[in-house]
Amino acid sequence: MLLTIATLLVVVISIRSDIGATSWMWFQRSGAVVVLTGALLGYRSIVRLGKQGVGGASVQWAKGTLLSVDDSGPIQKAKIKYDRETTERFRQDELDKIAGYIGVWMIVLGTLIWAYGDLLGKVL
Repeated sequence: MLLTIATLLVVVISIRSDIGATSWMWFQRSGAVVVLTGALLGYRSIVRLGKQGVGGASVQWAKGTLLSVDDSGPIQKAKIKYDRETTERFRQDELDKIAGYIGVWMIVLGTLIWAYGDLLGKVL
């Protein structure tokens, strides 16, 4: 979240710097920062876990305690309470997925800014 806010701040500052100019050079350069942030978010599991995060860090195993079993219906159901480490792994896995999704869109948007951002001054 902090990285995304910092990137947004860089984009806003670059826009403010370029207002009134014919070539939005700083805005265009901010596209590189957006792409870099998108790449870091897209590969959050690698940034977080190093080599073990390559290919994503989805949970391969879960540790918990069996609380109860309901076999009254056609499908047997079990209630499980996961330990703290497993719960945190599930949370981090979900954050990796969200960050990857946001990261892809930041890479696309950043590439457009990086490629055509200087032309915005001519259009406006």
